[in-house]
Amino acid sequence: MKNWQAIKLGDVCSFNKGASVPRDRTNIFLDIPYLHYGDVYKLYSISLDIDEVFDSIIKISTNEKIRSEQQLQNYDIVYNLTSETIDDLGKSIIIRNKYNRPLVAGMETTIMRVERLDLVYPPYLNYVLQTRQFYSLLQQYVTGMKVFRVHPRDISRISLDVPPVHMQKLIAKLGDCITGKIELNKKINHHLAA
Repeated sequence: MKNWQAIKLGDVCSFNKGASVPRDRTNIFLDIPYLHYGDVYKLYSISLDIDEVFDSIIKISTNEKIRSEQQLQNYDIVYNLTSETIDDLGKSIIIRNKYNRPLVAGMETTIMRVERLDLVYPPYLNYVLQTRQFYSLLQQYVTGMKVFRVHPRDISRISLDVPPVHMQKLIAKLGDCITGKIELNKKINHHLAA
């Protein structure tokens, strides 16, 4: 397609593992919000806005040893690259953290941070990561029999064709509108069922 560019994810993104804090050392009354891998695919659809979920998200103590690269920034993408089922493998959400509140990625997650914002708009990339086309690329790298995994170095090898950034922003905005309507319909259906 005209003006589209081929990129390799490893050339535009960095990858870091989340912090390993056992679930029994977390609760909502502690200090630092902690994104558990199970919550990535059970609680959040496309994104997590820390300002919206701060009171309900599980947290860890300030005494936990957390590396700076495990702290989530605005527009980081958090990925489940380990799962007991292939269907749950590869679920990603984008982080909305515009005020840089403390937020830590949890065990069995991978943080994908777009380093080349001149080439890739993170919300657009997160929508691409949700597509069947990307999932079929990801499945080429799955290992394991009881627990399935994809290593970040394998994701870094995946190449994608992307439009110019201004088009990526328009596509992501449209995706956000559609996702917002879907989430609103789910809430309405939940209230009607209750």
